[in-house]
Formats: sequence, C-alpha cells, structure tokens
Amino acid sequence: MKTQLIAAALAVVTACAAPVPSSAYALLPPEEARPEAAPAVSADCSIRETKTDSGVRLEAVVRAHAAVYATYDFSVTAQGPGGGTDVTQGGEVDLTDGNSATVGSAEFSGGRYHALLTLRDAGGEICSAEKLS
Repeated sequence: MKTQLIAAALAVVTACAAPVPSSAYALLPPEEARPEAAPAVSADCSIRETKTDSGVRLEAVVRAHAAVYATYDFSVTAQGPGGGTDVTQGGEVDLTDGNSATVGSAEFSGGRYHALLTLRDAGGEICSAEKLS
C-alpha cells in the first residue's frame, strides 16, 4: 500500500514539473497589444512654507525629472488676523531634466490657509501639491 501511495505522489510531482508546451503561451496577447507600463513622472510639485517676521510665505516649487514644458496654477486662500487673502497665479514653466524653479509665491500675516499647485501639459495633469494649515 505504501509503495502505491509513493508511486502516485511521484507521478503527481513529475506531472507538475513537466515543461509547459509552447501552445499554452498562445493565450497571451501579442506584445503590441499588451498595455504599456505607466510613463515615468516627469516632475514633482511641492509647496514650501517659511515663517517670516510678518507671517507666512508659501512658495510653489516644480522639480523636473525630464524636460518639462507645462502651465501651472497656484492658488492660496488665507484667513488671518489681518483679514482674508485670495491669491491666484499661473503661467508657463520650461525646465530641463534635474532643474527646479519657484513658479509662484504668496506672503500673508498668518492664520489658516489652503494652497494648491497644479502642473499640466498637453497630456493632462503632471503633478499637484496641496497644503493646509
């Protein structure tokens, strides 16, 4: 009985270790029909906060990982001891690989704020950053 069980187990292991026939790969789509990997991110967006003598300064910073030609929108809504502030800035940014630029800034007396930076090219949004206090 033990011999029959051992023989059956060896048969199963051998069948599992058998090479896969090439016809089994026919189920995979042709290489040109396979989805491509997501493109690498070409830039990073960030909002830098600096305390100043008169309050807070926010700077919108874009860092390129590849050549980037895009438009940016930077908006800040703040409410503090000196009243409310709404800042909207935008424009074009043209950076080569590895370079960064401060594309916008706003300074206000402090308090609570909401800042949003968005970078877009012809293909859509590249990156965005949001900062809340």
